[in-house]
Amino acid sequence: MLQKKIYLILGIGTDIGKTFLVENLLRFGEGLAIKPIASGCRDDDKNSDPAKILKALGLKNSKANLDSIAPWRFKKAVSPHLAGKINFAEVVKFCCEKISQAKKEKKFLFIESAGGVMTPISDKKTFLDLAAELKIPVLLVSSNYLGSISHTLCAIEALRAKKVVIEKIILNDNFPSQTKTKDLIKTLENFSRIKTVTLNNFLHS
Repeated sequence: MLQKKIYLILGIGTDIGKTFLVENLLRFGEGLAIKPIASGCRDDDKNSDPAKILKALGLKNSKANLDSIAPWRFKKAVSPHLAGKINFAEVVKFCCEKISQAKKEKKFLFIESAGGVMTPISDKKTFLDLAAELKIPVLLVSSNYLGSISHTLCAIEALRAKKVVIEKIILNDNFPSQTKTKDLIKTLENFSRIKTVTLNNFLHS
């Protein structure tokens, strides 16, 4: 199913299914997961993305555990750079430390972004910049809503311009669309030359 053990989970936009993918990937074996930056969440919200990841990891939803996987948490549901001050270098350092830990323990590691590929982390850096800094393969989460073809191909072009490797496009086909899933997959693969699979097929392959 996966060629490597350490991945950055990026989406073409927000609320696209990234956390759902991470939750399910953690069920397949020994693994770690982090979502360094999360906006629109409270520590007491058991349905927040960090809380869902903790549950999938079998950990209690405590402040200490939240700090260990999502140190930059903001209550306001806006782009991270508008929610609070974030030092991009510190985010990179945090991710690199988790990568080193996963390699040492020979475990899977899934690093989930917030928002989409071009979502700003600070006034000058985006998740695209984080992907370029980390130099790990990406699982790009897309969907089948109207307009997703353009959004997906734009995300791919941006990632390729930074020499980021995209291992697979994972299509969350749970959105209403007039485009048939098989036609969408064919189109994305034709333009990108990247293997594209539905979320359900990916998780059961």
